[in-house]
Amino acid sequence: MHQFLVGLDIGSTTVKAIVVDAATDKTIWQDYQRHETRQPEKVLEFLRRMEADAGIAAGNTRIFVTGSGGGTIAEMIGAKFVQEVHAVPRRREAPS
Repeated sequence: MHQFLVGLDIGSTTVKAIVVDAATDKTIWQDYQRHETRQPEKVLEFLRRMEADAGIAAGNTRIFVTGSGGGTIAEMIGAKFVQEVHAVPRRREAPS
């Protein structure tokens, strides 16, 4: 079974998302869209598309969220919220 890592950046004007194959570290899905002040709705749309297009599911995916709108939404979807200033250094420290 594939394992996936999902990164969501829920900002004040846009939502950005990426799905990475955890075994190969390859990007398999990504998108960037304006949310028109509808952050939760846009995140739900993205999650549904990631499920359909990339095969993410509750049992095979870890989701990490950052951004100004991320705290509340992360809790709602069972994701881990990461402060933006910590996200890049943590990734750089991660093994390749």
